[in-house]
Amino acid sequence: MNKAVLKAVLRKNKWFAGLPPSLADSILRLGRIRNADDSLIYSASDSRDGVIALVSGQVRLTSFSLSGNPSFLLISSPGSWIGVTSALDGRPYGYDAFAIGKAVLFHVSQERFEALINESNEYYSAFVRMVCDHLRVSMQNLIILRNRRPLHRLAQELQRLSERHGRQTKKGLVIDLRLSQEDLAVMIGVGRQTINRLLKSLEQDGIATTRYASVTIHDLKAIERLSSSEEAES
Repeated sequence: MNKAVLKAVLRKNKWFAGLPPSLADSILRLGRIRNADDSLIYSASDSRDGVIALVSGQVRLTSFSLSGNPSFLLISSPGSWIGVTSALDGRPYGYDAFAIGKAVLFHVSQERFEALINESNEYYSAFVRMVCDHLRVSMQNLIILRNRRPLHRLAQELQRLSERHGRQTKKGLVIDLRLSQEDLAVMIGVGRQTINRLLKSLEQDGIATTRYASVTIHDLKAIERLSSSEEAES
């Protein structure tokens, strides 16, 4: 892959875009392109193997409860980095990463990653800042999950997915990520009956419709209004 194209994709991530040029160039020099096609990139129990950035396609990040049910689900978009926490602390990943369809990955091996962060405290601190960014986002999502109504949480997730993965068609903005109703339920922290009720409500209001493994948003303005609502869950 052309280095300029790769750099442009990685700069979609604010963290990478804000790196010192010397560090950004070193990352580009040390990494290698990998391809995945409907395959497991790593499992929750795997040992660390460096850091990975998504160049194209989608990656599903999932963790499971002791009963085997999914308890967390996130879809990564191009420019996103995964595996950083494990690369730094040496522990297993803690979640599965699975490529949805064809995905292009940029992989910096553990050996090269450690050599890089050992070059200077500035380089090490840069990756710590990435973990801090991830933690802040996680905390914000937890606050939203605990305090906002399920319909507003669903609208926010649909807005996020539409911005990163939406495809404009004559019928509306299509989010085609092989997401089932159960997947959406896990993403916003509700049960199967609740997500079914919420999706039917959006469909009755002409805002969005669901089909097998896809969602079509017909009224993005309505989704944005619901997403920005401050109404708390009683």
